[in-house]
Amino acid sequence: SIGVSPGDVPRWGGQSRSTIMPSRVSGTVSTWNMARPGKRNAEGYGFVQIDGQDDSKANNLFLYADSIKDSKLRSEAKLFGLKMGTRISFRTEEPKSARQSSLAVEVEPLRGGGGGGDR
Repeated sequence: SIGVSPGDVPRWGGQSRSTIMPSRVSGTVSTWNMARPGKRNAEGYGFVQIDGQDDSKANNLFLYADSIKDSKLRSEAKLFGLKMGTRISFRTEEPKSARQSSLAVEVEPLRGGGGGGDR
C-alpha cells in the first residue's frame, strides 16, 4: 500500500471551474485575427506558441485581447492587432472542455532578457 487516501485522488469529472496554473510562462504570438466590425464581443484573438515547445495546434494557446492585463498591449491588440513574433508572458488556463484549447491569461509584454529587441 502506498498510503494514498481517497481524499487525495483528484476528481476530473464534472469540474466546471477552469484551473489557472500558478507559474508564469513566456511565449510568442504566432497568429492574430482582428475582430470583425459589428460582431458582439468582438475583440480580436490569436494563438501563442509556448517557449520550448513545438509549434503545433496541440501546444498553441488561445489568446483573447481581453485576456491581456497590460492596458497598452491590450489597446494595441484591439486597435491594430498583435504582430507575429510579439513576446509575452502569461499564465495558462486549462480548457473548460476537451474540445477547447488552453488559454493564455493575465498576459503582459515580455520585457528584457533574450530575443532581439529594437535598438
